[in-house]
Amino acid sequence: MNVRPYEQRARARGRARTRAAIEAATLREAATHGYAGLRMADIARRANVSRRTLYLHASSKERLLQATLRRHADAISRQVERWQPRGETPVTILNELVALHERTYRTESATLETLTAGGVPREVAEILRDLDSVRLALITRTLDGLSRRRVLRVRATEGIALAHALLSYPTWRTALTGPAGRRAPRLVATALRSALLL
Repeated sequence: MNVRPYEQRARARGRARTRAAIEAATLREAATHGYAGLRMADIARRANVSRRTLYLHASSKERLLQATLRRHADAISRQVERWQPRGETPVTILNELVALHERTYRTESATLETLTAGGVPREVAEILRDLDSVRLALITRTLDGLSRRRVLRVRATEGIALAHALLSYPTWRTALTGPAGRRAPRLVATALRSALLL
């Protein structure tokens, strides 16, 4: 009996677990210490891998952080691009748009915090711009659809600008950690509805 395919699958699963542990450790360390304080030895320790194993995955902290953030940002982009509102009413559509951004922020807060913290290399900062352009395209598509239905009280361009500002990740961080806390998504949704809908 040939056991080679089983061994290969087991090794592939082991590599995937190691990569996931390294990525999680990279994001936690970057969120805790910022880019300047990020050290490969700390990442290896947190991921419970040897430094040699870590360097097999990336030759420097810049490459490791960039690859980790790119992979997570691409996953966020795919989720945002696939989004379609389930509801039909303008109120429901805006509520669902806010809920999407809240879920994305909560599940990927370490990624988004690292991207928005600043002080990262230019290549890493470009990841945030790419992600932001995907989010802006979704907001634009959604509000253009509402504008065609003639339910907006402002021009579509003004509504897009307002929604983009209220749904940006730095705004979410401020809202969720500020006095509004868990009520922040509901307050953002209310502000959007009252400012945008007739």
